[in-house]
Amino acid sequence: MKHTERLESENIPRLLLSMSGPSILGMMAISVYNITDTIFLGHGAGTVALAAVAVALPVLMTITTFGHAIGMGGASIISRALGSKKKLKAQLVLHNIITAISFFNFFLILLLAILPEFFLRLFGANEEILPQAKIYLLWCLPGAFFQNILYVLMNAIRAEGNTKFPMKVQAFAALLNIILDPIFIFGFSWGVMGAAIATSISQTLASLACVWYFTLNNKSYLKINLAQLYRIPEKNIITETFALGASSFARQMASSVMTVVLNHALIRYGGTVAIASFGIILRLSMLIFMPLFGLNQAFMPIAGYNYGAKNFHRVIESIKVSIKWSTWFCIFSLIIYFSFSKQLIMIFTTDSTVIEYGGKMLKIFIIAFPVIGFQIIVSGLYQSLGKAKSSLFLALARQVLFLIPFVLLLPLYFGEIGIWISFPTADFLAALITLFMLINLTKVLKTTQVK
Repeated sequence: MKHTERLESENIPRLLLSMSGPSILGMMAISVYNITDTIFLGHGAGTVALAAVAVALPVLMTITTFGHAIGMGGASIISRALGSKKKLKAQLVLHNIITAISFFNFFLILLLAILPEFFLRLFGANEEILPQAKIYLLWCLPGAFFQNILYVLMNAIRAEGNTKFPMKVQAFAALLNIILDPIFIFGFSWGVMGAAIATSISQTLASLACVWYFTLNNKSYLKINLAQLYRIPEKNIITETFALGASSFARQMASSVMTVVLNHALIRYGGTVAIASFGIILRLSMLIFMPLFGLNQAFMPIAGYNYGAKNFHRVIESIKVSIKWSTWFCIFSLIIYFSFSKQLIMIFTTDSTVIEYGGKMLKIFIIAFPVIGFQIIVSGLYQSLGKAKSSLFLALARQVLFLIPFVLLLPLYFGEIGIWISFPTADFLAALITLFMLINLTKVLKTTQVK
């Protein structure tokens, strides 16, 4: 059975399990190599190196936001086009999004290469952190170029219903990074530069593997025609791609703005120790967020394809199963993280101050985790159905409406602890809005199905 045929016929729980398994493993592979990267740096380069990477990574993520946005928006169009049996349109979209991300890559990488110190200071680097943060950023730029292409192509592959190949690519990149990290960091004594070079090499090779999938591989449903990549993209396709990808873009850009605000607050109230601790906590949270993103990546083509085929009852069933699984996973994760908070921080560093501080703040950071999975699934739902405005609103609600204002205001009344309280408070309030929107959407889907 072809990947696309499974999306409209196979049992939903079985289909979601078979598709989410590879996606989750792929996303976990990303988490593992990010975490090992931090572990090697913490033990091989020290607390300042951890803080430097914690500042530089959000700058890099701002670049890769474009790859996420274009990839997610294009994948939504592709999955619905395939559901409506419009292969030529899906083929055209694939070429348009590759051309678009190549255009943005050139200007984004050039801008950061010219003004690295400006952006690092903007994101909270002080004089102690800046030198190592600059080294890490510059050596990661080649990898960021290919990572954007990687995100676009992997989303297109998943839109076909194939989640196993992206998983293999991510696992390969993670394994290669884990092998290269100790060689470059300890063997060559390159510190943060070694970690950055290892990351760039793994991302470049992973991107080339996805190019192979759409060119020389005979199992891909869509194909890349190099001649079509030189054509000017269709205005309506690019407009819809950016409209649908706006939620991913807004979420990542809001995260970047939040990081600027947060890092400056952490530097002001807690210094380098607070920045380093937050970097570790973010890595630990990836072990929870990445599986949720993997489940969401499997859920979105199922919802989008069946919505395009007007099988609304399958859309509703996929929503219920995805929310149920994500919520139970978040509850389990909360119990583990709360019980072993200090022990988890100790994996990354031997600095007793960071261990003590990070252990306490991790407990506060994770309080609202049970509602995180639910929000990710619903945001992905609106994106997969082509409802760009609603998806954009949900993407902005948590960080722009709640988190950034709380990070600015709560420390004025509660001091440093107010920064960390902001996270669960914003999560709970955003969850209430998400629940209200989901109830209204499911009513519309049920009514439409009956008609």
